[in-house]
Amino acid sequence: MSERVSVDPVSSIKVTLNNEVVAETTRGYVVHEQGLDDRYYVPVADVRAALSPGAGAGTCPWKGEWRHLDVTVGETRVANGAWTYFESKPATAATKDFVAFYGSKFQIQIA
Repeated sequence: MSERVSVDPVSSIKVTLNNEVVAETTRGYVVHEQGLDDRYYVPVADVRAALSPGAGAGTCPWKGEWRHLDVTVGETRVANGAWTYFESKPATAATKDFVAFYGSKFQIQIA
């Protein structure tokens, strides 16, 4: 854990798009990062949508190497709708290869 970033387990995360479930898990995490909204990460095995490489990738000095993912739900494709960290820093190692969805593009419910 760093002073800037921390990770906690979440009891339940449900991600939807137009009332269709995109992902649902009881094995997810929330990442708290100073200065940013909380971000919720779901194991890729609990994603019900098709994921494909999106446009854009980068490095976060506190979390690691990330890339965007396109998300396809039925006939709807959401370009760069999610991201994943394929190389994680120690503070966020639990979320490596998990998927986080943009709250501006999907509805995210936490319990």
